[in-house]
Amino acid sequence: MPCYKCGTRQMDPEPGKPSPWHQGVVREQQVLICPDCYSAVAGDLARCPRCGSARLIKRLGQVECLECRATRDADAGPAVAAAPCSADSDLSAEVARALERILGSR
Repeated sequence: MPCYKCGTRQMDPEPGKPSPWHQGVVREQQVLICPDCYSAVAGDLARCPRCGSARLIKRLGQVECLECRATRDADAGPAVAAAPCSADSDLSAEVARALERILGSR
């Protein structure tokens, strides 16, 4: 899933380290946010009505707070406007670069 704001794709974190990416809920949809965009979109994130936390996740039609574990049914609201997606050729080039880094020239 790309970043909600900029469309950057998440990379695996270094082994043993947590991911610096954030997850949240915007207009009843689960989103992923890169570390560079988090402060810019923090105001867009839904908040828990019980504790005020923005650490929410959506799964199986419910929104759950990761802080206080409050859950509620997700509204069937409008979908989030997707971040600008890279063209398939951009993805192909990104995969080719990753394979080159890992496998080297053959």
